[in-house]
Amino acid sequence: MVSLMSRYSRFPLIAVALSIGAILSPSQHVLRAQDADKPAIAPQPRTINLTQEQRFIIKENVKDLGLAKAPADAPETIGDPVPQNIELHSLPSEVAAKVSQARSHSFFIKDGNNAIVLVSPNDRRVADVIH
Repeated sequence: MVSLMSRYSRFPLIAVALSIGAILSPSQHVLRAQDADKPAIAPQPRTINLTQEQRFIIKENVKDLGLAKAPADAPETIGDPVPQNIELHSLPSEVAAKVSQARSHSFFIKDGNNAIVLVSPNDRRVADVIH
């Protein structure tokens, strides 16, 4: 370990990180990015691909509708299921005409950050989020 530090003196943080990893045993309680006993879970892919222009169209047509907002703790992660107690709304006809791939999706607006959450019609899961 000392030879590593002297050999790579320009990278002291890396050497310290390597030495910490070598000192800590797996049985010690350390905050880790991924638990060793659980499989890695890849993030869900988007089920709808929108351009920045399409996102803008949706946001501009939805933001002033005056709809009831979903709670601030409503799901916002792509692939997460949307609970039945969250009311979903159809996209306005102007949006459906201009953004054809979003036509069948529903949405809700989160309280707090006003995120527009698009929901897949097939499985009621978060398809995309527009901030």
